[in-house]
Amino acid sequence: MAINSYSSISPSLYSPNISPVTQSLTSGQRINQSADDTAGQAVVGSLTNQIDTQDMATRNANEGISLLQTADGASSSINSYLQRMNELANQASNGTLNDSQRNILNQEFQQNIQGITQIAESTSFNNQNLLNGDNSSIDIALGESNSQLNLPNFTIDGLAISGLDISNSANAATAIDGITTAIEQLGIQRSELGAQQNGLSSAIDNLQNQNVNTFAARSQINDTDYARALSEQVRQNVLQDSAIAMQAQTNQSRASVLQLLNS
Repeated sequence: MAINSYSSISPSLYSPNISPVTQSLTSGQRINQSADDTAGQAVVGSLTNQIDTQDMATRNANEGISLLQTADGASSSINSYLQRMNELANQASNGTLNDSQRNILNQEFQQNIQGITQIAESTSFNNQNLLNGDNSSIDIALGESNSQLNLPNFTIDGLAISGLDISNSANAATAIDGITTAIEQLGIQRSELGAQQNGLSSAIDNLQNQNVNTFAARSQINDTDYARALSEQVRQNVLQDSAIAMQAQTNQSRASVLQLLNS
């Protein structure tokens, strides 16, 4: 006569599925695959894309600030040249000097003009000329919007100082007027460069604030609740240990029955 054993213990009791909890604890994420939370996974994907966009927008804005700082630094050197040219022109307009002396001053004056040309033509950022009029504007991508940077033309033609000289008192007087206008123009456009830097700094602050809030929203959905996960892991481990102990007791009872039947 055959003996059919019966066990009320399901395999799922002594082999519970603890891998999702373990994976959640290990990765720090509540959603490790779409099956964990289908709707949550879609929201997390959208928030992650938003975070990545904000990070790149912040990087773009910082590069824009670096570009403007490069342009402003070169503009400061041009301003120094103009200030020196103004001094030379005022000196040359003095009636106590003769034309020979004015020619000596004019040599330095022309060297300063050449210096302005060299700076305007060579100032660049990532191989893009900034001060010679080649690029009057550059767009900075800020995620869902753009910021347009306006760049000045600080060549001698852009500053309207081409052809100036101080070889005589009349030319020196004309040079003073032209240089004064150029200095005023330079100051206005440098102020615009500064304003654009401040605008990008404000954009970065706004992007970083959005980023913090987006991170927090994603964290609430996707991050592991360690207190809850650990409690669940302990519960499952207790169930597993209890199931194993019960199965061992059952096996021992079967062995006793078989021993009695064999005796």
